[in-house]
Amino acid sequence: MTVLAVDLAAKFSAACLMTDDYAVHMQFDSWGMTEDKFVTYLYELWTYYSDTEYAPDVMVIEDLPHGLSYSTLVKTVCRIQGRIAQALGEDMGDILYLAPATWRAHYEMKRGTGPNEVFPVVERFGYKPPDLTQRAKGNGGLSKAKKVQSDYCSAYLIARWAIDTKKHAFTYDVPGTSRYATSVIRKKDFNAQDR
Repeated sequence: MTVLAVDLAAKFSAACLMTDDYAVHMQFDSWGMTEDKFVTYLYELWTYYSDTEYAPDVMVIEDLPHGLSYSTLVKTVCRIQGRIAQALGEDMGDILYLAPATWRAHYEMKRGTGPNEVFPVVERFGYKPPDLTQRAKGNGGLSKAKKVQSDYCSAYLIARWAIDTKKHAFTYDVPGTSRYATSVIRKKDFNAQDR
C-alpha cells in the first residue's frame, strides 16, 4: 500500500509519497514552480510509479475547509484540483479529497496547520521536513521556508492518516472524504460495509 498525499494551497503546496510502513519514499513542494509545472510533476510522479512496487493506491488531496467563503484563494485551489483531475484522466477516480478537519482530528489538532501546530505532531513520529534555508534568500525568505516546511508536515500527516485509515477501516472512503465523481462529502453515518 502506497499513498500520494498532497497538501494543496493557493500559494505553496507539498506532496509526500509514503509506503504502508510510514516510510517517505519521495516528497517535493511547489515553491518556485508554476501551477503548470506542479500539476505536471504530480501527474508524472503518479505515472512514473504506476508500474513499480511504489504504485500509489490513491492520491489524497486536502480539500478546502467547509464553510470557507468563495474568494480568489478558493478559486485558485479549485482550479488546481480540477487540473490535477484532468491530468490524471481515466485515473481521476483514484483521487480522494480529504476535509482538513478530518485528518487534523486524527492527531487531535485543534487550530489550523501552521508551524506551531504541525511541527510538534510530526516530531512524535520522528519526521523532519526538509531544510529549506538554502532556498530562503531575500526578504521574507525564512518565513516562506517555514511555511513550506509546515506544508511538508501536513502532507506527511495526510499520508499517515490515509494509511492508518486503510489499515483500520479497510477503505480510504470514510466520513470527511469524497471522490471526484461524488457530489457530497461522506457523512458520519457512513458504513464501510455498505459500499
